[in-house]
Amino acid sequence: MLFKSRAGFTGPTNEGKNCKFLAVNHEAIGSDLGGKKAVAQRFTILRPLSAGFASAPYKLKSPSRNPEAKPLSELKFSEGRPVMTMWSFKKQVSPGNKGPRSEECWSLQAGNTIKLWLDEERIKEGGLLAGDVAAFTVCEISVASKNEESVRGGWCIKITNVRAVDFSLHSVLGDLQSLCLSLGEARAREMVAKSVQPLLEKELETQSVAFWTPVRREAILDESGGTLRLVQWGEQFPVELPTEALMNATNCKKVSWACALLEVAIAAGAVSILVIANDFWKGGPRAIPLICAETLFCGVTGPGIHKTPFKAEVDGKEAYIELEIGHDQVAVAGDQKPPCDDFELAGLDTELAAAYPVQFNLVGQEHTVPAVWKGYYNAGPSKSQPVLAKRKRMQTMDE
Repeated sequence: MLFKSRAGFTGPTNEGKNCKFLAVNHEAIGSDLGGKKAVAQRFTILRPLSAGFASAPYKLKSPSRNPEAKPLSELKFSEGRPVMTMWSFKKQVSPGNKGPRSEECWSLQAGNTIKLWLDEERIKEGGLLAGDVAAFTVCEISVASKNEESVRGGWCIKITNVRAVDFSLHSVLGDLQSLCLSLGEARAREMVAKSVQPLLEKELETQSVAFWTPVRREAILDESGGTLRLVQWGEQFPVELPTEALMNATNCKKVSWACALLEVAIAAGAVSILVIANDFWKGGPRAIPLICAETLFCGVTGPGIHKTPFKAEVDGKEAYIELEIGHDQVAVAGDQKPPCDDFELAGLDTELAAAYPVQFNLVGQEHTVPAVWKGYYNAGPSKSQPVLAKRKRMQTMDE
């Protein structure tokens, strides 16, 4: 039995007409905009996915593609990272038609935060939003270039579709590593990006940005201000932990369960956070925690009681973390499956096809605190796992 990370998202989604990005949204997105014609939504790009096949010039309902047409988006790699380049086009009188491609272009990549507008009319038509999307959700967004006239007015991008994907931030940890490690660094990088791309003046954010960073073992959960905050995590300012997002990220149905697991993981040095800043939030920046189960289960190869190398403090006295893993695999019948299928652990009162009971204890010199967190290790198949083709036999190079 080997405890390791569950298989995550590995490949791009299907290509469509417009270019697609993997992104995380800063605010909840719903079909009801409260009577407003349009609402600004911010997305931090995690990865450009596909360029799409939109081109210009283009004539609506034309039986054949214009041989002089050029693509309006192109996906290339710079220093091993994907970068999406987009072009505008000359405006035509007839709606839906596109004139020749303009030579003015801009680029988007992981770490860029863009502000896009959701239009109430298009939402009601059913083409823009594929169901409500909670804040801090990994989304697939489709965007299209605007015409040359709009671009010169400062608006380059039109959002055409938003949908939540069936995996969480745990599956895109490799993409998060492309982000900056501090708020100052993230804002500085976006200011440079805006200075060299003036066309994105109104859409590229320089203040409401995101960054990803490890959490120090000295970090503390603080509830004194009426909200759950993480302090002493590596920066001078605290970050708010939205409770709904915290429970989803830890697969726990109660805030107390989620906090207990997070505290154990912090003591083990197994936590990183995606921090999103927004000057309009009263509580300051908000963070979504990610727990590395491989670190928590470091050196564990099977069931039983294991003394881990991780230490914590109880009433001012040092204690080490003890891990108990059940010997028998069980099926767990609960109300619903864990929100994050790609995270290995789940709290109580859940539904799992196959799991090992798990609990963490704090063992001190004078006394033991049993079951500071109790739950399950998900041993079932991951729905995000890629399907691999099987070969009947090995082939020689001559075949």
